Amino acid sequence: MYKVAHIGLVVKDADQSSLFYQQVLNCEVVNSYQDERVKLIFLNSGGQIIELVQRLQENATEHGTAGIVDHIAFEVEDVFAEMERLHSLGIMPLSDVPRSIGTSLKNFFFLGPDGERLEFMQGML
Repeated sequence: MYKVAHIGLVVKDADQSSLFYQQVLNCEVVNSYQDERVKLIFLNSGGQIIELVQRLQENATEHGTAGIVDHIAFEVEDVFAEMERLHSLGIMPLSDVPRSIGTSLKNFFFLGPDGERLEFMQGML
């Protein structure tokens, strides 16, 4: 069984949403990341992590028809081993290799049976 690492929510403005979650729900920012494609803010909500996802560039092939709940992430020990395991099950990840997010996280996405985006993530927020 895998532990849920976080739930990713698509937002229009990550900073504005972060302030809302902090002020209204007493969430605490635990990490953030930004590149040319995406801005991510990770919030602790009573021990559960909410990831705010602001897309700076839209990539339809990567994100499909994701709604407000963009993805569910699961913690794993080794993203490379998990990628191989999925291949052996006939499940094709959405990227050829895991990607690095900052210095401490590695991840990749794949689809569930109804097209839902799932993520395996290695590392701590």
